[in-house]
Amino acid sequence: MSPSALQPLKRIFAVKEVGILLILLGMILAMSLWTDSFATESNTISILQAIAPIAIMGIGQTIVILTAGIDLSVGSVCALSAYTMSLLLIGESQPPLWISLLVAVGTGAACGLFSGLVIAKLKVTPFIVTLGMLSACSGLTLGLSGGKQIGLNKFGVEQEVVASILSPDAVIEGQPEVERHYYSDSGETTALLPIGSDRVWMGGAQPGSVALVGSDWEPLTEIQMDEEAILALAEGPEGSVYAGGEPGGKVWLCSPDGSKKLFYETGAERVASLLSFSDGTLAVGTGSPGRLIHLDAEGNVIEEWKIGEPESVLSLTLGEEGELLAGTARPAQLISIASDKQPEVLLESEDEQIEQVQVDEDGTIWFVSGGAKPSKLQKLVDGQVELIWDSPKKPIRGFLIYPEGVVVVSTGNVGSMYLIRGGGEPERLHSMTAHKARVLAKGPSGKQVLIGNAGPAGVGTMTTAATDTGYPQAEVFNNLYVYAPAFMVLLMILGWLFLRFTRWGTYVYAIGGNETAARLSGIQVDRIKIIAYTLSGMLAGVAAIFLTSKLHTLDPNLAKGYELKVIAAVVIGGTSLMGGEGSVWGTLIGAALLFVLNYALVHLGMEDIWSDLFIGAIIILAAVLDSTRSRFPQIWSGLKQRFGMG
Repeated sequence: MSPSALQPLKRIFAVKEVGILLILLGMILAMSLWTDSFATESNTISILQAIAPIAIMGIGQTIVILTAGIDLSVGSVCALSAYTMSLLLIGESQPPLWISLLVAVGTGAACGLFSGLVIAKLKVTPFIVTLGMLSACSGLTLGLSGGKQIGLNKFGVEQEVVASILSPDAVIEGQPEVERHYYSDSGETTALLPIGSDRVWMGGAQPGSVALVGSDWEPLTEIQMDEEAILALAEGPEGSVYAGGEPGGKVWLCSPDGSKKLFYETGAERVASLLSFSDGTLAVGTGSPGRLIHLDAEGNVIEEWKIGEPESVLSLTLGEEGELLAGTARPAQLISIASDKQPEVLLESEDEQIEQVQVDEDGTIWFVSGGAKPSKLQKLVDGQVELIWDSPKKPIRGFLIYPEGVVVVSTGNVGSMYLIRGGGEPERLHSMTAHKARVLAKGPSGKQVLIGNAGPAGVGTMTTAATDTGYPQAEVFNNLYVYAPAFMVLLMILGWLFLRFTRWGTYVYAIGGNETAARLSGIQVDRIKIIAYTLSGMLAGVAAIFLTSKLHTLDPNLAKGYELKVIAAVVIGGTSLMGGEGSVWGTLIGAALLFVLNYALVHLGMEDIWSDLFIGAIIILAAVLDSTRSRFPQIWSGLKQRFGMG
């Protein structure tokens, strides 16, 4: 092998960021080939929007670390900046939006300036100063806010608007209003059943309970059950409700007066689904073992349908022609039972289970399928399965179908609400961070979505209009996060220009390389350090704008723990903690790697608790590659000797 053939390879690997960039590109390629849902437009946008705040704070952190310093306060400075901005946004003075945004940036810059002055003038170790600033800003934010969130959906001048989320072609800005109305002693709502026009039965878990809520959202009845979780409800006679759950496999009849009686004992471990017929009879689906039983109004068995030996019958509903439709687990089947006919298997899936079976106004069957946390929303069209959405945030907790193919979906750990219209890409309606949707039901008037909440259990509503009253300034602010990726790129370019093509940028590298030599050469080291920490704080303020905009809420714990992610992105990107070596582009690659890894784990069905393990492995791998790169001259000499290149 000639020396000239190896020269391009030598030049490529001489670039510090190449190793980690190759890992990033390899991971993106592998995930794109492994799963169809990773390389979608919506997922790419989500990743970019998640990367942006970390990368923006990473620019300032890179400059600080290049001076051989460190800033541990960026997360708490970000939260304090968001808080001061939010106070101005919702204040009575109603200044222009740009002034509120400037306050966020100014708050961050002031915090950074203070840290820089203490470090540069009083010669205190950066680690100690910024650790103190972390605690001070965090405590100040929590103390001033009282630990309470500030909603940012309504501020500025009101403007009446009409924009229904159920319209197939409406332009929806902002997000629908969500409000919790009733809280239970249980930990999680597991079933909802609207009765008439003004009452809702609710099933709860941890511990199991059944509650009836009236039109004023006051509890009319709350019944503690023997089960740990109520999994299914069905309408009973005279306003009562059938309820079943686990463990025990019993069907109860609960009355509005608060009484309950054992209606039927299945002998299975759980009652997974219930469905009332218009003739007063009841269908019961059980689990472990899976059975499908037809009971009369007195609790006597009319028949037990022979549907094979599934582990569980998870879902029951009526088809377009009145046939009973059932979704089962292990095997995952969609079964149809018409009157006086034998059960027919409409679909057998390779997934573990089919649940949440529903039928739209056109008679099309919709369902959710997947593994332990099913994530695929599908429908059956002419005997063929059509995938509507494979949610990257597992599981799909509930969905509602409206005319013209409009679907509202709750998905993920906190039940984030999404809207799918006309088979298009899902649009996020509400993050549900403070509401934690578990099950959904259509409100009696059709103008609300009923939400069964968790932590604690309860019932809430989401309007089917994006807003009843519009707040243009709030809507502009709450959509700023859309521009975060573009702003991130702009700031990256400015950061690169600052470091590479300005005198001050040259001084930053010089100070990190040898501070004593920099002082002796006439560089004003203290001034450069103060500028570095001020920039770091200012960029934390910029990140606060985008993070708060995406949440539509000021959370006093905003960006908690982000300082570690920011530092990890900088170090993974090749910036030396000893100072004097690194670039903002490496930081961008490091931030991208962190979030691509996190999203990859989600798409592979792994729990978030394992993400730190993999991030740690990537950090170690990055260090190994950095070490290999730094020893490239020795490796190069070895190659020349090995191949006799002189």
